Amino acid sequence: MSVSADRLWTEDQWREFVFDLVTLGYVKWLDVATIVLGELNPPQVGTSMTGKKWQKTYGKGTTWQAVKKWLYGQPLGCRGCGVLIKLEADHIVPKEEIGDKADRLENMQLLCKRCNAKKRPSHTKAGKTFLTAEAGLMWLRLHHRPPGYEEFKKLCRDYGLTMADIRFQEAWALAEWLRAAGRYP
Repeated sequence: MSVSADRLWTEDQWREFVFDLVTLGYVKWLDVATIVLGELNPPQVGTSMTGKKWQKTYGKGTTWQAVKKWLYGQPLGCRGCGVLIKLEADHIVPKEEIGDKADRLENMQLLCKRCNAKKRPSHTKAGKTFLTAEAGLMWLRLHHRPPGYEEFKKLCRDYGLTMADIRFQEAWALAEWLRAAGRYP
């Protein structure tokens, strides 16, 4: 299987796929809307970027105001690809390179989860597919419908997922639940 198989899908194919998930009863339209709305919620920078390290630079009691001004001033969407979902506050220059100096607003940007993962040396295959790892796991399971766990694991590896096997086993739980309900071959 091509690692970029999901990148080749059209908007119509994705629409049909989600429609099928609803038709098959895997999710309801309310579930789809709930997930999309939740993923549009901006990252929780108020809790992660207002601690003591940040207060040393921006002042106790005024850090949130500085962070909020930074957040509201960000361009629309991920700086890497422009999507609006799964945004994360990212250090432009990593902490590993510059230590505490990394925790400065001028060193921060908003990236989606996928674009953020692509930056990490440990995630060499990140970004070769369109989907995030957790979405890729479910796409492989629900679109390709492997008959057993070993076939699913092979699909995951062929797709380029580099996580530990335990993550594949966790994702396979949906197949087991559907099988127990008589809804998976």
